[in-house]
Parts: sequence; C-alpha cells; structure tokens
Amino acid sequence: MAAVEPRARDFGRIAYGAGRASAQRLTIARTADAARGRAFSVEELATSARAQDPGIGLATVYRAVAAMEAAGFIEQLGTRDGAVLYARCPSTSHHHHMLCTACNAVADVACPVPEQPSGGGADGFRVTGHRLVLYGLCGACGADADALVPTRESPRSESDCCGSAGDA
Repeated sequence: MAAVEPRARDFGRIAYGAGRASAQRLTIARTADAARGRAFSVEELATSARAQDPGIGLATVYRAVAAMEAAGFIEQLGTRDGAVLYARCPSTSHHHHMLCTACNAVADVACPVPEQPSGGGADGFRVTGHRLVLYGLCGACGADADALVPTRESPRSESDCCGSAGDA
C-alpha cells in the first residue's frame, strides 16, 4: 500500500474525522469536495470517483459516505427518485440549505428558527436540533417555471406536505 502524503492525511482527517483515510477514501472525499454547490447521490458520487479510480466499489463509497456524514463533511438534503441526496457542506456554523429541484444546485441559508421557539404549545418543550431544506428553483432554472414538478420529496406548499389546516 502506498504511503499517504501529509497534506492528504490532513484532508482525510477533515473528511473522515478519526476514521481511516485510504487512497480510495481520499479519492471519494475529493470527489465529494469537488461537487460543492451541487447535490449528489451515492451512485453519482461513485460514478465520478470511478472516473479517477475504476477499482472503487459501490460498497466502499457507501461506507465512505457514512463516515463523511458522521464527520460533518457532507450532509443529507433529502431524496430524489428514492435515492438520498447529499451535499458537501464546508460551513461549520449552523445553517440550512436550498435545493434546486431542476439542476440540484445547493445554496446555504441562515437559520430562521429561533433557538427556543415560543407559543403554540411549546411550553416545556426543549429543542435539541432541527433540519430544514427548502426546495425550489435556482436563479438559472427559475426562468423556466415549468421545470418545477412537485413530488413527494419536494412539496409545493405546506398543505401539500402536511395536509390542510382543516384536516383533523
């Protein structure tokens, strides 16, 4: 096995935390890093990584994705056609994401949720975490309004997702 150069070792720690950073894992992490600003599935990441190293197996990519997610290097954003979508998230501060349903562009958004919401039955409820992904069209895709086709993964409105306010 080839020795891993020190800079690659540092990148491996960023991508995987204390996890192992083999040459294949480094290739997978660099491929995910190169996809900044775009959502990708494990299969898409595997295809891109295999362009650099054809010996990378799908199981290796799944294990690497799990390790990168645990280390905070990538984040889950939702699903598309039954596949989980991920994005490389270079920001370490708390934020959320907007995901273009046409081209998979990803943009960071400041968190609009107060640390401790008030009212509406929140008495005694302590928030320990939350995740918010906004689905829509990026500026480039927004010109084509027909590109937005609602799916279960990207509801058009809260009522499409959660039912109407009158449902009981």
